[in-house]
Amino acid sequence: MTTRESFRILGVNSKAGVEEVRRRFRFLAQKYHPDRNPDNPKSADQFRRVMEAYETVQAHLARTPKTEEHYYRRNRRTAKQEFFEEILGLDPEDGTLAQAMGPDFRYDFRIPFVDALMGLSTTIMAPILAPCACCDGRGRVPAAESQVCPDCHGRGRPVKGPGLFRSGPGCRRCRGTGQLREQACPACEGKGQYQQFRPFHLDIPAGAEDGVRFRFVGEGGASMHGGPPGNLEVVISVAPHEFFTRKGRDLFCQFQVSFAQAALGGEVQVPTLSGFATLNLPRGTQSGCIFCFPAAGAPGNLHQPPGDQYVEVVVTTPESMNLSQRDIVEKLAGLGKTGMDRAAHE
Repeated sequence: MTTRESFRILGVNSKAGVEEVRRRFRFLAQKYHPDRNPDNPKSADQFRRVMEAYETVQAHLARTPKTEEHYYRRNRRTAKQEFFEEILGLDPEDGTLAQAMGPDFRYDFRIPFVDALMGLSTTIMAPILAPCACCDGRGRVPAAESQVCPDCHGRGRPVKGPGLFRSGPGCRRCRGTGQLREQACPACEGKGQYQQFRPFHLDIPAGAEDGVRFRFVGEGGASMHGGPPGNLEVVISVAPHEFFTRKGRDLFCQFQVSFAQAALGGEVQVPTLSGFATLNLPRGTQSGCIFCFPAAGAPGNLHQPPGDQYVEVVVTTPESMNLSQRDIVEKLAGLGKTGMDRAAHE
């Protein structure tokens, strides 16, 4: 591979410095690494070309003036170590796999609106991935006959081209033997894990809102390389309510009253979290008037007082009326017109 082609593959100018080349190489190595692209069969070839290009550019930079060469030699070991640790998960000193933590899992749990306001103590059955008992989580069991490892073609070391891998660690699949003496576990189909449900207790505080999280350490996915398991995170979502809406600790609602109730005034019963409360409508209440029930919102705590409930009155007009009702409304309209005429003459 020529130097010009190597710069083109890395996507940098031929006058680029060591630091720029290094950053570009790290980006492409992470992008095309086969472990991060299991569904892309071309990623291994792309990753190999990036490695070869980087080796060629390294050799080119080593022949640059002394100031650049000094910087190159001083940073080469650091760059190599970070590449192995962050991208390949390897210890550059002995080629062993780093004990990275397993993946974190998320479980969304939806609760009713009122339970979120009043608090809830409950137990959920969340799905987790448990190690397969048949293969001890390895995903492999002894095979009847050994076969040549398809990754290294029996060589015991991965064939990735020249460069860092020329003296790198042994093949991960066959562990450097060149032969596969195991087969995929039939119980877990080679995954090493299976899904099961486990109980988890939640104490959801009063006034909980969307997005409240509970973390269960060590209840996530198992590590592939013997590291600690990940965590399980339960995320609370609150279902909407047909009558109430919420803003902070305050509740809002709309309450419909008839034209007669609004005009004459009187007592009406309005739903609250604790049952019904009496609202005294003044005579001539208009649609859109807002009344407040103090401390009838979300419960308080040591740091916050309880919220209030705000009631917006909506005056409804009947869509259809019988003859008697229509006669009453017409008489009322006539009385109103007579009153306005008198006021105009006076």
